[in-house]
Amino acid sequence: MTNPVMKMLFATLALLTLNGCPNTAYFEPTPIALPGEAMVYIYRPEATNPGKKPLRLSYPEALMDGESVGLLKYNKHLALEVAPGEHEFVVTGLTRDAKWEPKDRKYTLKVEAGKSYFLRFRVEFDTAKMSLGTFTGQYIITFHPVDETDAMYEIRHTSKAKDE
Repeated sequence: MTNPVMKMLFATLALLTLNGCPNTAYFEPTPIALPGEAMVYIYRPEATNPGKKPLRLSYPEALMDGESVGLLKYNKHLALEVAPGEHEFVVTGLTRDAKWEPKDRKYTLKVEAGKSYFLRFRVEFDTAKMSLGTFTGQYIITFHPVDETDAMYEIRHTSKAKDE
């Protein structure tokens, strides 16, 4: 069975088999450890545009009330246990650890004890402003809350950001 066609067939079948393996990174909600706290998830889902993904290797730093809570890399999420009240969340490139050029995005969120909140940071190509060969600086970047039901469908494909 040293036939080149058989080798190619075997290699193709092996690739198809491996390609069908499930993703082991699956979102599990983090239980709120302290009574009287709330949970805030900040997530950056995969871009939905076909082909090359915008700013895939770039990442901002996420801040809550001016303090770093982690780097928000592509297809990752942060889980933050926070006190009730109003908190300002910022994704920025203006820190030492960030690798991000676009302008800051901010959102002020009022949280209640015992509840979970989801903030989506999305980066997409702005295809309406692009033409063949122009991929620089043509982005739609949003940062806003998402309903828990909708967020679950996106965040489940992300993995938790590691402390870096």
